[in-house]
Amino acid sequence: MAVANGIYHLRALTRTIPLPNQPSAMNRSLKWGIGLLLLLGAAGAFFPISAFETAMRRQIAQQVRQVSGLDTDIKGRLSFSLLPRPQIRAENVAIGTQPSMALHTPFVRGNIRLLPLLGGRIELERLTLIGPQLSLHTATSSLTRPSAQLLGELSKLGPLTIAGGSLDLQIDGRPPVQISQVDGILDPRGLPGPLSFAGRFFWNEVNGEAEVLFAHLSDLFDKGATPFTAKLRSTIADAAFDGILQGGSRWQFDGHFAGTAAKPRALMQVLNFAPALPGPLATVSANGTLRITQQALALSDASITLDANVFRGSVGVRLEGERPLISATLATPSLMLPSTELIPTLRNERQWSREPLSLAALGRTDMDLRLSAQRAILGKLTMTAAGLSVLANDGKLEVLLAGAQAYGGRMKGQMTVTPIGDDGDFKGTLALSNVDAGAMLKDVVRHPRLTGIVTGEINLQSRGDSVGEHIESLSGQLRLSARNGELAGLDAEQALRRSEKRPLSVPGEVRAGSTGFTAAEFSGTINRGTLSLERGQINGPGASINVSGAINGADQTLRLDVGVSPPRRPEAMPANPTAPMQLNFNVQGPWEAPAFSIDTDSLIRRSEAAAGLLRAVIRPPDLPEPLPPAFTSNR
Repeated sequence: MAVANGIYHLRALTRTIPLPNQPSAMNRSLKWGIGLLLLLGAAGAFFPISAFETAMRRQIAQQVRQVSGLDTDIKGRLSFSLLPRPQIRAENVAIGTQPSMALHTPFVRGNIRLLPLLGGRIELERLTLIGPQLSLHTATSSLTRPSAQLLGELSKLGPLTIAGGSLDLQIDGRPPVQISQVDGILDPRGLPGPLSFAGRFFWNEVNGEAEVLFAHLSDLFDKGATPFTAKLRSTIADAAFDGILQGGSRWQFDGHFAGTAAKPRALMQVLNFAPALPGPLATVSANGTLRITQQALALSDASITLDANVFRGSVGVRLEGERPLISATLATPSLMLPSTELIPTLRNERQWSREPLSLAALGRTDMDLRLSAQRAILGKLTMTAAGLSVLANDGKLEVLLAGAQAYGGRMKGQMTVTPIGDDGDFKGTLALSNVDAGAMLKDVVRHPRLTGIVTGEINLQSRGDSVGEHIESLSGQLRLSARNGELAGLDAEQALRRSEKRPLSVPGEVRAGSTGFTAAEFSGTINRGTLSLERGQINGPGASINVSGAINGADQTLRLDVGVSPPRRPEAMPANPTAPMQLNFNVQGPWEAPAFSIDTDSLIRRSEAAAGLLRAVIRPPDLPEPLPPAFTSNR
């Protein structure tokens, strides 16, 4: 009322001032100029701020409620100034008290348009919010359509500057998203059409930048959808969205997505999403058609790069239930997974690792991944036309190699890891069919000892919380057969030939060279980490070899008995009938350097030259002298 009375007196005062005879336009300009000067002077002299502060509070609250339907409470100081331009300042302002939307800002500063002020109305031209806190909870009640009057008033506002703001967003009862240190400009001048925001923010200890544009904000409420674009940039990831945003209780985004993560694992930690994915994940990029709903995310027609692997296909993330579910069907021309990411550290200074194997990551996320690769390198194994699936459910992990061409043959296998308390139960199966063992072992070890075409199966089972415990509890079976290969480190045929003429040279020459074979069979049982060979038979054109014994995995030692005999063919029988029909060897000791011994005593006895020397050096014991007659006479 005081403001209105003051303006009335100012207008009356201007009408009493005589004006010269000028054109009407100049008279009006001069009139307004004189009125403005008198207003500035009178406001400072006759109308102190304290006189109409209450009226200003009431008018601001009424205007906000009229256009938005929200209550406004200015709890702190309210000040007004005309110089150098009309401004209003308010402290501790709260707009809206409903849980669905509430805004509280410690400090507000705005510029006021002069002409509406002369008419007794406060109309802001530019507004600055310092430290605003905005809460949006769609779980409490859905956001209603803003009125046309509100959109019109906001469009007059001009750029809205935000400094040190924060956003608390909660959707459908999910954990709230809290964004802090928001600095930027919200531009509503295009309303009810475009609404844009550009600025910086801080989320989960990550600084980022954002550019967001709603092309037709009114369409989001009238037609249920609006074109929407967003660009997000940070030190760990960049992303761009371009599509259609649907509003309402079941909001949805459909459009194109492109993103790159320079630090993928740090990004997953920020998103509170840490699935057990192999690979170093040094860089990740993806683009494709994206659909986001309240409960799911789906990326189709996608091109995804994970480290050196490029995939095409589709990826989905479902957020329903206790754990997120990742599902994917992907194809790649080349898949590379290093052994350091697939296999934990096995040994430390020739001792099995006792570091606990953490399986906690398996229980955080469910997975259903289907991969096909034209060429795949898994650890140290190379294969082509590989089909691989990874299933994780409630902490149980199952990896299935449905089939692959490998080393001239085919390979398939399955591995299952089930958490049981602090331990993990492991089961694994590997089946080989016509695989080139020499080529395969060359990729696994530096110096392979066996070549040939191998067919067979290995079944393993163990339980423990470390590699050492798994080895000590390992059980299973081994069944392998091979053909047309060689056994390196044992020249059995040469040993048989030497034993006919120079048997004493056998120990020095038997470990050089190799033994060719046409067929070989190995079978055994594994119990408590020890493989007991039940059958070890190698048959070749020059010799037959029998192997028996045990290989202890717990202490990394072996004890093998090797018997070498001529092949069971008449033409291969030795010419010297005194030559040994079988040479017996013993191999025992640590895996890295086992001791090799042979029954040399039997070889010396069969050597003509050495036998005489042996008889000369080793004389039989003398016969005892006869007893005296006294002890032998009859009584």
